[in-house]
Amino acid sequence: MALMRPPPARVVEFGCGTGWLSLFLAERGYEVTGVDISPDAIAIARQLQAGRQLRSADFSVADYEEINLEPNADYVVFHDALHHAESETAALRAAHAALKSGGLMICIEPGEGHSDSPSSRRAVNEFAVHEKDMPPRVILRHARAAGFRRHLVLPFPWEYTRTMYRPGYSNATSGADAFARKWLSLMRSIRSFFTTRAQGTVLLWKD
Repeated sequence: MALMRPPPARVVEFGCGTGWLSLFLAERGYEVTGVDISPDAIAIARQLQAGRQLRSADFSVADYEEINLEPNADYVVFHDALHHAESETAALRAAHAALKSGGLMICIEPGEGHSDSPSSRRAVNEFAVHEKDMPPRVILRHARAAGFRRHLVLPFPWEYTRTMYRPGYSNATSGADAFARKWLSLMRSIRSFFTTRAQGTVLLWKD
């Protein structure tokens, strides 16, 4: 939420699944379109939307690699979805086309090692889906081919929070101990900004 300006704004989520993130954004006041290739997932998303009576959310069954959306959006979001693409370049080209000039794409994807995890191998075997590694450098390579020119890579939000806020604070034995733990957390958080090669949040702007 900190990366997005307050509503009103239009958001498109590519690979929305059953719509939990799209519905959350709609509850916050954004106008949201969720797109997913699975009819079953979109049916669930629409049921959840009806139950919450959210008129600012809309869902479409479509391949996000080929979709053409109007009107253009202020934000496009891939949350744990781009690594399922047949063609990452095609998916990012569609995202680029869906954005307004100056619009922002937010991409949060699993980084190095994801494809070799037991859950990924099981998903590939059972459902014949793609489970690719999608570190920032891979996203950026395809993004340049899709037309994006400006980018920024940040630590995952939950990694940054976990770095800063730890149970050890409650175990501090003195004021000096608490102060030292605080500074260690600050140093870890600063280091995290320079270790986003393997995984991280990728921001891409349409010029």
